[in-house]
Amino acid sequence: MKPNSDSQTTAPIRLAFWQKLGGSSLSISLLLHLVLLVMGVIWVFQIIPTEKKPDRIFTPRPGGSSSPVADSQPKKHPILAPQPLSRITVNAPSAITLPEPEMIANLSTRTALVSHNPSLGKGGPGSGDGKGDGVGKWLGDGTATQMSDGIGTKNPFGAVETDTKALVGTFYDLKQTRTGKPNEISVEEVVSVLNDFVNHGWHESLFSRYFKASQTLYQSKLYIPSMPAAAAPAAFSCAEKVQPSRWAVVYRGMITPPHSGKFRFVGYGDDVLVVRFDGKNVFDHGYYSGTSKVMILGQVAAMQSEHTDLKLKKSLGRYYPMPLPLKTYHYDSMQAINSALGGIAIGPYFEAEAGKSYPVDILLSELPGGVFGAVLMMEEAGVTYQKTPSGEPILPLFRLDHTLPAPDKTENLPPYDPNGPSWKVVSEHGKAEF
Repeated sequence: MKPNSDSQTTAPIRLAFWQKLGGSSLSISLLLHLVLLVMGVIWVFQIIPTEKKPDRIFTPRPGGSSSPVADSQPKKHPILAPQPLSRITVNAPSAITLPEPEMIANLSTRTALVSHNPSLGKGGPGSGDGKGDGVGKWLGDGTATQMSDGIGTKNPFGAVETDTKALVGTFYDLKQTRTGKPNEISVEEVVSVLNDFVNHGWHESLFSRYFKASQTLYQSKLYIPSMPAAAAPAAFSCAEKVQPSRWAVVYRGMITPPHSGKFRFVGYGDDVLVVRFDGKNVFDHGYYSGTSKVMILGQVAAMQSEHTDLKLKKSLGRYYPMPLPLKTYHYDSMQAINSALGGIAIGPYFEAEAGKSYPVDILLSELPGGVFGAVLMMEEAGVTYQKTPSGEPILPLFRLDHTLPAPDKTENLPPYDPNGPSWKVVSEHGKAEF
């Protein structure tokens, strides 16, 4: 029987060698891996940040400030680095107080002795050295009297709590109107405002057009080491509103002497320190003279000369209270001030009677910004003081209580006699006149 044609077996299909190895599946797998590889490369390049070049080169200034207010001011003469203080050997070591000899290291690294450098700005967060957004190691935000390891245990510009034994301090920012609007006042114009103030009655109504801090401070002594100028607005709780230049502080009170005698003030202010006692200006020494508008820096030699030229005398004018030729004391711990200002200056003698009250007014001011400092001491006629090896007297501070500044590790502070007498405040409100 013939086989049925429908039942014939189909000849087997010949497979290519690639198909025998599973080529179809392998191709799909390779294609899939290739796609994944490409996607991976793209993803990697997307997450790797590319460095962008700045549109312009910016070089930070010392102190980190970029304030246009500060930039508009002229730089002062740079202060020379002070030398370590020589130790004084006396019979009673505890009878005098000296700044620490290692005081230079800290200040020179933090401020680079940039007094008169207007680019020095406000410090950042306190981070343990201060309280809040103040000026770091030197001061907190001014809302408390306690400070970390800076210039002692009390705000150097005065205590926050009401103190009837202290002068009353008020802070003004002359760069702003009383509503806080910038007025573009120059350093020279500020000097003129201060000059008008101290020569024509010390009426604070003259400052009524300028910004006034709401915080009042109570000051019992002036022994302020060189520190950033931002410390003052921070102390008066207005650092966020006030740039550290062209500000002024006025301290006022009614005081009585520890006993009757002839006294004179000795000290300096960076930039301005003027003192009025019993209605008469009796001290004025700093980088600028508040009573004459003369820039003392650069003219000290002429002022100390026995033959002071007539042109300089005319510039100082009739309101300048310091005797000429200008007399100063030099202390080894104050080489910067010795170089720039001839040392701390000696004012004229004035008389005061025990039991009698006298108004006293003190003006401090920082002009271009940078570093601020001030010291006010008291010398009494007929008193013999211990002396430094160079022969300068170790004077007591002008103070209104028996407290003393804490040991300090910064510069431009003279040694002082901690056993000196204290004057007393006799008026609670501390206003000499209104």
